[in-house]
Amino acid sequence: MVSNTAKPMALSPIFEPAEADAFEADFLNIAESMGLSIFREDNFPVTPLYDGALTERKSIFGIYKDELRKTQYDQLKADVKAGESSPIELGRRMGRLLGYSPQGISELLMANSDFRTYSSLSIQEQITHLYYENVDQALAFYGETLGLTRVGANRFQIGVDAYIQVNPVSEEFPAGLPKSTAIALLTDQLPEWYTYVQQKGVKIKYTYKPKEGGPHDGFVAIDPEGYLLEFEQFKQHPENELFMAALADLPRIQTKINDLYFYGSITWTYHRDLLAQQNYYNEVFGYQMVADQGWTKIYQTTTSGFIGLVDERRGMEDYADDKAISIEWKFKDDISDTNLPSNVLGPERYVYRFNQ
Repeated sequence: MVSNTAKPMALSPIFEPAEADAFEADFLNIAESMGLSIFREDNFPVTPLYDGALTERKSIFGIYKDELRKTQYDQLKADVKAGESSPIELGRRMGRLLGYSPQGISELLMANSDFRTYSSLSIQEQITHLYYENVDQALAFYGETLGLTRVGANRFQIGVDAYIQVNPVSEEFPAGLPKSTAIALLTDQLPEWYTYVQQKGVKIKYTYKPKEGGPHDGFVAIDPEGYLLEFEQFKQHPENELFMAALADLPRIQTKINDLYFYGSITWTYHRDLLAQQNYYNEVFGYQMVADQGWTKIYQTTTSGFIGLVDERRGMEDYADDKAISIEWKFKDDISDTNLPSNVLGPERYVYRFNQ
């Protein structure tokens, strides 16, 4: 795997020092025959990525191809020894050096420390909260015009576990706030939906213009108070391969409109620092990225619920410090059993809530 660059560096099994003495010459010969280098480590740096007891007074070999990776390892080892950096971040550095995914790193950190991500709490529903001056008009639009199934007083189902909720404006979310969001309604009935919403007089921001060979098709409508609704279908494309697998077997949620349906939702959020927000979703929330479109990153949070992080310089909406949206995830486990807060103000002031 190191030879074909699938991993930047790999580790051998763990040996007793006498075993390492016996095998070292053979390992050097094998590595040389494959154009690789190895080094012996008798004092493996301990981070929360692994149980330190596994390597105590043991020997292990590192395998690498690029000399920069050995330098990277040496720098990490020196920082572990200095003890001045966060143990969790040192563990993440080790995981990245070994080519692990952000989710794989988090799983190892959780197994060997008290670190937890929100995704470990068995997330069961994603609910996007929108805020309206005229609640009755919004309820009629989603319940009657779009024909979504109404759950309780003001929640509407888009996917098997993805919802939007209509809320009145409030002191926390007053009238006039920028939206700084768009809601993608996932469907493979774009021509039918486009014809229908035109017949109903729904405002259209971007018309339906399917493109051969592109990653997705769609059109954008506007709800009664200005939220953008992106009727969207994704297609097989290099940037969508994992996403298409996630969408493959999602149940179709029928609406009340002429056998039309949706099967999932993406809540798009708009950011100035996309990389920082991506790291937050990787390392704090622990969600899996299923599509990387360069200036957008799509994360799966539930079976049919997704969050799309967008570079606001290229997206349909602009970044805003305060915005008319909050995102809620419901989960099975009791959050009080962890040190995770149930209400979070994210790095660019998106409001996130976690409830059982």
